[in-house]
Amino acid sequence: MATPEFERNRLSPATLLALIDAQRDLARIGPDFTAVMDMASAEAARLTGAEGAVIELLEGEEIVYRAACGLAEPQLGLRMAVKGSLSGLCLTSKSAAICHDSEEDARVNVAACRRVGLRSMVIVPLLFGEHAAGVLKLLWSAPRPFDQDEAAIARILADMIAALMHHAALQGEDQLRRQVTRDAASGAANRSFLYEQLRARLDEAEKKSGHVGIMLMRIDGLDRGTRERLGNEFPQMLAEIVRRLSAECRPSDVIGRIGLNEFAVIFSVAGRRSVVQSQVTRIGQMIASRPLLLQQKLSFDLSLNFGHALYPEDGTGLMEFMGSAQAALAACPDQERRDLSLRPDALRALS
Repeated sequence: MATPEFERNRLSPATLLALIDAQRDLARIGPDFTAVMDMASAEAARLTGAEGAVIELLEGEEIVYRAACGLAEPQLGLRMAVKGSLSGLCLTSKSAAICHDSEEDARVNVAACRRVGLRSMVIVPLLFGEHAAGVLKLLWSAPRPFDQDEAAIARILADMIAALMHHAALQGEDQLRRQVTRDAASGAANRSFLYEQLRARLDEAEKKSGHVGIMLMRIDGLDRGTRERLGNEFPQMLAEIVRRLSAECRPSDVIGRIGLNEFAVIFSVAGRRSVVQSQVTRIGQMIASRPLLLQQKLSFDLSLNFGHALYPEDGTGLMEFMGSAQAALAACPDQERRDLSLRPDALRALS
């Protein structure tokens, strides 16, 4: 049970309407639990004025950051032990926790809070009946009195998230695991799982003085009007792109969808920059080598842009490393861009 400090106050009509809108928007997303978690964390931050929000899910003896925004985004994909953390205390006690000032709270790891610029937080459990599956955590960079219904709002949002998770869990633990680590539209790893794998690869490379390579690919031309015209064929198009990526990648490579129109590949072989560059070039050529076929009578071209980074040359921390890859993507030269054609499937049209 929650402590008296967390008893729900009477929320204003405007806040209640905003929560109803958030619940409606989350329900509209459907079975794409990655999108649900991303929207839920963003809405939690927006409705409470938090500088960051994170959804941490329990996996064995560890908690994994599965969705994050704002101040928490650099920690996406992070794994940490349940024992010894305030989130872990919230999970084991199945009750909410509040930290007004991390510098004066004996329950928190002060050094860890300082590293991420965290000073105050609200943490509420995601409960399936008596089972705690994770937590919703709201973060601020300064001490805070928490007198603006932050805890009450967080609890309501946590209940929404838990209800959606419970529905997924009814299909089995394997299905729930897939929903929280896979992008529903494309079948690729979602952003949090790709970041989790990237953290592990970077840690291993640091210990062994090795290298890690990553490729980013952005698809230009997928504006809202185009996506609406594609309709149900939009996720089919994304899935076909992932199939083409998979055909050119090694089994130990990790393919992820990290944005609406962005994909990433963590290369398992990246001894030097020329090796990474050759893989990027080959992948771009093969993906664009033949048109994507549509059931509809639509014809248009998309532009594929590429960028890459090599560890440790382009950054030693995850965010610095990804920042280098994003900068390379933004500066993609014309000769490295590829045109991907979308055309009607003539055989389907005749059938």
